[in-house]
Amino acid sequence: GVLGLRRPTMLSSILAAFLTLQFVRPAIAGLRVSAVEVPRHLLVGQRATLKCHVDLEGETLYSLKWWKDGMQFYQFIPNNKPPAVVFTVEGISVNPAKSGLHEVELLDVQISSSGQYRCEVVADAPTFTTHHISSNMTIIDAPDGDLRIRGLETSYRIGELISVNCSALRSRPPANLGWTTNGEKVEEAYVVRYPVEHEGDPPLYTSVLGLSLTTRASLFTEHELKLTCTGTIVEYQWSTDVIVTLDNETDSQPQHLPTLQQTDCGCKLSNHVILILLLQMMITFKHISSRLAV
Repeated sequence: GVLGLRRPTMLSSILAAFLTLQFVRPAIAGLRVSAVEVPRHLLVGQRATLKCHVDLEGETLYSLKWWKDGMQFYQFIPNNKPPAVVFTVEGISVNPAKSGLHEVELLDVQISSSGQYRCEVVADAPTFTTHHISSNMTIIDAPDGDLRIRGLETSYRIGELISVNCSALRSRPPANLGWTTNGEKVEEAYVVRYPVEHEGDPPLYTSVLGLSLTTRASLFTEHELKLTCTGTIVEYQWSTDVIVTLDNETDSQPQHLPTLQQTDCGCKLSNHVILILLLQMMITFKHISSRLAV
């Protein structure tokens, strides 16, 4: 025989057969959650609609429950009067008027509303089959106000430096910022990146992105350049536009007023005038002297 090979024992054969049955056995029939619909992302203050799709599979539903991070906040038992019960959980504000067996509406979601949401169903006696599916929701705290662009001058000449900053204030998570000029993404070489700042608990973040760009004629269309700062948090986006104006005088060198230059003609004329004045003074002096002698 070949060294290292052994005949299978009866115990190992039984174990192999058992494991095979475990992997090929059909899914357990019965009441189950076929799908849940939970918004992946929402903004602070929005409403969330949670949906739980249930397949009865020939059984009778005893109860449907919603949980957030392991804490129950909603229960629906069809045979109870009333069938719906709401439990207090931080970050959860159920709207009873728009909640029932198939969906639950949450009002005014907050950062604390972020978490894992689970829909759980239980079948009636005698099986009491239990099944659940979970899904996560994250709440976005949008930046305060519009994105702010600072440092812009009234106008620029060719060759001058455009140096501006764009800020997204107090968001959670921090916004990803970007620049475009006339709709075209600005190359990384012209972008100035700053560390993200944070404050408070839970923290809110302020993002700042700079732009340092030397003006050139090709950037402008009819003496105007459109600068756009865009902030993105997952699928949400905000933007602010400014118009950069090109000065009509494109020469950035200082301009000097023309100076008067003396001509040869002017010099000769001045000498003649001086000679005539001297002759007149001599004649006058001689006339006065002769009178005094008399």
